[in-house]
Amino acid sequence: MLKLFIWTEFCPDYTSGLAFAIAKDETDARKLIEEERGFNVYEWGNLEIKPLSRRIARSVSGGG
Repeated sequence: MLKLFIWTEFCPDYTSGLAFAIAKDETDARKLIEEERGFNVYEWGNLEIKPLSRRIARSVSGGG
């Protein structure tokens, strides 16, 4: 079963952000994100894992 993996406070380049992946497990999710970004990530932040069997919503605002 696939799950939604959400990293808040994701900081691959010294700025706070958000990363997410739909994957089978955490290892697969991290690999997908690193492939999408093109480099290894060292500051992953906080992880939330959500099953895809229920509705979910999140929002992100940025600022300087």
